[in-house]
Amino acid sequence: MFNAAKAFIKQTPLAKPLIFLKGKFTRPHSQNDEAEVLAGLLKRYDVPKCFIEFGFSGWEFNCAPLAYEWDGLLVDGDAYNVTIATTILPQRVVAKQLWLTLETLQFVRDYAETRPIGILSIDVDGNDYWFLKKLIDLRPAIVISEYNSVFGLRSVTVPYDAAFDRRNYPAWAYYGASLSALTSLAERHGYALIAQTTGVNAFFVRQDLLRPTDQRLSATEAYQPRRTEAWEQIKHLPLLTV
Repeated sequence: MFNAAKAFIKQTPLAKPLIFLKGKFTRPHSQNDEAEVLAGLLKRYDVPKCFIEFGFSGWEFNCAPLAYEWDGLLVDGDAYNVTIATTILPQRVVAKQLWLTLETLQFVRDYAETRPIGILSIDVDGNDYWFLKKLIDLRPAIVISEYNSVFGLRSVTVPYDAAFDRRNYPAWAYYGASLSALTSLAERHGYALIAQTTGVNAFFVRQDLLRPTDQRLSATEAYQPRRTEAWEQIKHLPLLTV
């Protein structure tokens, strides 16, 4: 009943004042230990104070610790997430509701053309590989991309589908790309895998920023299994080797 009431309130004019009130006591945070990993990277590298992140949850996203000090662009298809961001975050963080496709990504490119990008974070549970491939030429200092550990060390991604929705597949386990696929793409464009978080997010740093003592990781070294039992439920679905 609580969840039903919460869902109802989200659709009413009460949503915004309740978000505002919560924002007085609570700040957005990262999901796992992304904030700690990111803080460590920002101490080591000189990074422009501007981030782009999509998709995000209003109270939970990778660049949340930076949102009160940096410029930023947040993009998500959920109107409620955007309402949270526009209610509690400074105006220098732009939040936009948009269903992302390879065509609508032009909005992101337009934003990036006017400023250097410190961090590009991609977590859309679907076309992650294809969006990173399209935007990596923006040359952000750091790339954060979710990977699907269910795919193991296979260098694979789901085929591009503008209407992709992981909820349409068994166990919600068919989405995105493997760590091997994302690492290969990043390396081809001059990035090195530096860290990952509990089988969820991979952190890549542009190679011209690296120090001689930095440890570059291979996908095999960094990979951590998570929900691998779900592979049996999705192995029959189409995957592209990249």
